[in-house]
Amino acid sequence: MRRKKLLIGALLVMAIFIMGGRDFYLAKEDHPPNCSLLTEVYKDGGTKVYTGIGYNVIDYNQLDGRKDVVFIPFYLKPWEIK
Repeated sequence: MRRKKLLIGALLVMAIFIMGGRDFYLAKEDHPPNCSLLTEVYKDGGTKVYTGIGYNVIDYNQLDGRKDVVFIPFYLKPWEIK
């Protein structure tokens, strides 16, 4: 029974890392994430904030500004990102 719990825990941790890595790669390529949940939409042209386990992804879509996608790990604040 202990071995089964350990295997399930290891698979869960591995899935979390794979989902975070996938969202990081998509953000690097300026695409919105597909492994995190949409949590906020701002009225600045459609900027969207997605939340994953231990990270946030901001898909900027400002009318007269940014149009990129930014991956933010849990240990950084959004205002620390350029």
